[in-house]
Amino acid sequence: MSIKIATQLTANTSFVSNRDFDSFKSFFEAILDKKRISSEKDGPTFTPSFFRAAERNAQNVIATSLIVLDVDQEIGDDLVTMEEVEDALIDMAIEHAVYTSYSNNTDVQRFRIVMPLSRPVYPAEFLPVAAATLERLDDFLQGRLVKVIDGCWRETSRCYYTFTVHPERQNGSISFYNAGKPLDVLELKMSQSSYGLDHHYSKNGKPREPGMGVGAPGRSMELNRILGGMFRSNTPEQITRRIFEVDRENNPGSEYFYDQSYTRHRPKPGESADRAAYRACELWVKSHLNWLIRKVRGIDTTIVNRKAQSKEPMPTHEAMVRIKNMKDQKTQKGADTILAEVEIISGEHAGRHLWHRFYGQGSHPTALKISSGLLEKLEKSAQLPKGRFRDAVDKEVILHARIKYKSGTNGFPAQNEIGTFFPAN
Repeated sequence: MSIKIATQLTANTSFVSNRDFDSFKSFFEAILDKKRISSEKDGPTFTPSFFRAAERNAQNVIATSLIVLDVDQEIGDDLVTMEEVEDALIDMAIEHAVYTSYSNNTDVQRFRIVMPLSRPVYPAEFLPVAAATLERLDDFLQGRLVKVIDGCWRETSRCYYTFTVHPERQNGSISFYNAGKPLDVLELKMSQSSYGLDHHYSKNGKPREPGMGVGAPGRSMELNRILGGMFRSNTPEQITRRIFEVDRENNPGSEYFYDQSYTRHRPKPGESADRAAYRACELWVKSHLNWLIRKVRGIDTTIVNRKAQSKEPMPTHEAMVRIKNMKDQKTQKGADTILAEVEIISGEHAGRHLWHRFYGQGSHPTALKISSGLLEKLEKSAQLPKGRFRDAVDKEVILHARIKYKSGTNGFPAQNEIGTFFPAN
């Protein structure tokens, strides 16, 4: 199925060029797949419609080939995550692309959802089709999506920037495609939906104040960080118990999973509040694990030997690595540490080196616990006997690891560290 759209070299002009792609996937690969880094919000754009004249305006629209939803949420909104959107669209078997927008940052995800139609729709039939699409997707998201999207989804001639990222906001930026079926225009038209057409997109309604690292923002912060560190090193049950425990420890009296302003957290008939909260946690973990599994499945394990292409901090990603050496050191307070030099040997960051510090005897109990757990994962991944993690250096073991981006604080620059090692399977 071909996709007809229009592009612009810059949003500062109304001049458009119609483009025709043989599939939605080829459109994605040509327009949305490649990251463009810019310190200014500028550059090429695309419009989901094609035009009878070279000037971009609603009167010149012939028909529209894509539905685009721009998630432009703020901290304090009932945030919708990319993971949730992807899960819903995959459950619906809808072909789609999702990519972070220029304003995306580490505090809150801002992104666009792009879906192809089974055929281009004319201006007179566009709004019911677009409204029905939003209604069906929002049904999976408990009515939260309509509250956090920009009202521009109703405009056929709106242009959107391609995958453009600020150099200081690369952490968390992503663009991905998932196969499926295009949106069925006839089926959507028959629903005669007007969902969201009269919605006031002011984003003033805030269902709750964010707590200490939990609530809606916490899904991409503290809770997600913990889940990511346990991914593939622990069972879903172990991860659920840990996430639930952290929520209770950090936010006594205002736990995220007990907050019934979220529909999915409310008890079902005959269900206690405790059971409902734990069920909500189980669903949250399952959703995020499924998203991680799909992303990991596509990792390129090809070993690349080359010099580093950059010295800038890397965004969080997964790669094959090799531990070059481990040096015993002492902190100023006399605690034991091991400084490991790690070389990345796959993917776009191949050739880069990072240094990760493991804490030992005399360190803070929390730091000791985290380091001990990570060393155990290293041994398990490298199939080494317990306590023999240093053999990974001598045997030049190749490991699958998550490289984490760590924001700079208190005057220290941003840096990278190891998030976890994955078992070899």
